[in-house]
Amino acid sequence: MADTDEHKKQRDRFLAFAFASADLFLEISQEGTVLYALGASKGITGFDDTEIIGKKWLGLFSVYDQAQLLHLYETSKPGKRCGPLLVELNDPAKRKAVFTGIKMPGSRSIYITLGLSNLFMSKMADALGAKTVQNDILNRTDFLEQAQDTLQMARSLGQNVDMTMFDFAPTEEDRRRMGEGNWNKMLGSVESFLQSQSIDGNAAAAIADGRYTVIHEKDVDGDFLRNQIQALAQENDPTGTGIEIQSKTLSADLATMSERDTARALVYTINEFERKGTDLTIENLNSSIASYASANVQKIKEFQSIIQRLDFSLFFQPIIDLNTLEVSHYEMLTRFTKGDTLEWIMFGEDMGMAPDFDIAVCERAINYISFKGGGARTKFAINLSGQSVENDTFYDRLQQQLAKGKDLSKRIMFEITESSHIRDLDKVNRFVEKLQAAGYKIALDDFGAGSASFEYIQKLKVDMVKIDGKYIRKLLTSDRDAAMVKNLTQMCKDLGMGVVAEYVEEQAQANMLRDLGIDLGQGYFFGKPESAPTFQPPHK
Repeated sequence: MADTDEHKKQRDRFLAFAFASADLFLEISQEGTVLYALGASKGITGFDDTEIIGKKWLGLFSVYDQAQLLHLYETSKPGKRCGPLLVELNDPAKRKAVFTGIKMPGSRSIYITLGLSNLFMSKMADALGAKTVQNDILNRTDFLEQAQDTLQMARSLGQNVDMTMFDFAPTEEDRRRMGEGNWNKMLGSVESFLQSQSIDGNAAAAIADGRYTVIHEKDVDGDFLRNQIQALAQENDPTGTGIEIQSKTLSADLATMSERDTARALVYTINEFERKGTDLTIENLNSSIASYASANVQKIKEFQSIIQRLDFSLFFQPIIDLNTLEVSHYEMLTRFTKGDTLEWIMFGEDMGMAPDFDIAVCERAINYISFKGGGARTKFAINLSGQSVENDTFYDRLQQQLAKGKDLSKRIMFEITESSHIRDLDKVNRFVEKLQAAGYKIALDDFGAGSASFEYIQKLKVDMVKIDGKYIRKLLTSDRDAAMVKNLTQMCKDLGMGVVAEYVEEQAQANMLRDLGIDLGQGYFFGKPESAPTFQPPHK
């Protein structure tokens, strides 16, 4: 009786806390059935408080969320909260609910709360790290970009993360046995599952046909993920056979890696995974840096050859005046004819070859402007690495190229990229002032990406800054990021600097950016990089 009374007191205490922020309280047995329910049971689950007793609790949720909820249930530790998670209910309306659970010390049950996902609850879940499945899984390129932000955030929060890779490229027999429809249905389920398991709901990607990767918390077991994918394959296989799945989990030792090293390790690791699948020999992300360096002898010669032959293409992305919807200028971007562009550019940075590459790009760009660059009113931005503008001889080499053209200061501006790696701000500012004296405008890329950004705009007298895209991406969904963009914009305006927002992908973003006082916008909403400078207004 004493145990029963104590159990009741414990449950009553939890109820008081639970209903401060939830609509339904459930007590779940070790066997996974509902023992007790109180609250809006009928409205949330379709069962009243008595009907729901004895039901399997996982059946209350969509199949896409059941795997992660079961894993939380099986690995929960007394006194440690699970969630909050944004989950989908198993009802025709596919409503969302905020899920929180805890196993209390001395009890064999687990207690969970559910709150229907109104605006306030969704924001609360987002602020506390709730995960929700995205519509489309990332591709390889977008993953590399997103993963760097994800790992940087994990580092700042002190989170331990791993990256697990899955290789199940189908054989002809697999496709024949399962059929195209079932195969595609399985892939959709796998992608939704991996997104739900990723650390922020958006750190999973399809790297190649049948090859996937996901960044997840360290206590999410890679074997558990593989087994769940196998279960999804068997579920969609008419014979129940499933497919062979190989997996490999890599440790991200963030404590010993700089942001640059993390980015470099990610690029190398993902490229190795794309080429070799789970046969790659890297045991953790940190060791991939050493692997990267050891493969460089021949690659240096190849990169030098690319520079000498100008063996790359120029692409052009429009930057638009948000008030007039007219083109301000085009950013010139490089694309390599052989290999991965991002990997080559990072390689050039790592090997100290960025100044040589930037001069080659300037030569190619000036030739284009002089002979193919359209009317005299078309303007272009050329990227210069922070490593280049710190180089003692780079300015003289750049001047030699600029002297080949006519009135180029009316056609060209420069963007300083990789600015977070600049060490000597005074030297860079002297470089900026020399170009400005010759009539060229200078922009600073990725503003706001690091704690040093504010010092940069104090010391670097640039004409324009480009706000880091990670703030623009979340502009419509995060009050915090919207406030950051607003404050950064106002500060730049006060200093007499123009502002560009990148990664503009929809009309609502463009409208909000304009209302915040931002001058220029760039992103797929206005146009992707093309082989010639073209712009089609998104609306009349």
